[in-house]
Amino acid sequence: MPSINVNIAADGPLLIVHIGVSVPRLAALTAAGLPVPPVAPGTFLIDTGASCTCVDPGLLAGLGLQPTGRVLISTPSTAGQPHHCEQFDVSIFIPAVAPAVSGHVVPAIPIVATHLKSQGIDGLIGRDVLKDCTLIYNGTSGMFSLAY
Repeated sequence: MPSINVNIAADGPLLIVHIGVSVPRLAALTAAGLPVPPVAPGTFLIDTGASCTCVDPGLLAGLGLQPTGRVLISTPSTAGQPHHCEQFDVSIFIPAVAPAVSGHVVPAIPIVATHLKSQGIDGLIGRDVLKDCTLIYNGTSGMFSLAY
């Protein structure tokens, strides 16, 4: 099972993640002879408290996506009052940090657009992605591992 082993940053377990159009959308654009938007790299916090993966709208802007729906989310900052957020279908790629290791690809997943840039991150990796991974957070060594 390939894995990524990374130092825990001051802000927690952070990864560079690439967001792109979903694989079905990529196929449709290619079949229609239309340009495929480049993937957008961003800094994501691994968040076991997030049920779904969230992305700042600024990171999604260049992908030319239309929302696929709206969902209610609750966060500590909403004080128990859920609020609506747009949902988008994307692909996620977590690149390997070592040349001999393959990265992790999620070809199509619904994500929630919510403002995170003010917190110094572009997104949250939620349990929807982590359900297919093994996460080891080793605070005493200052490292975390993500196997997929």
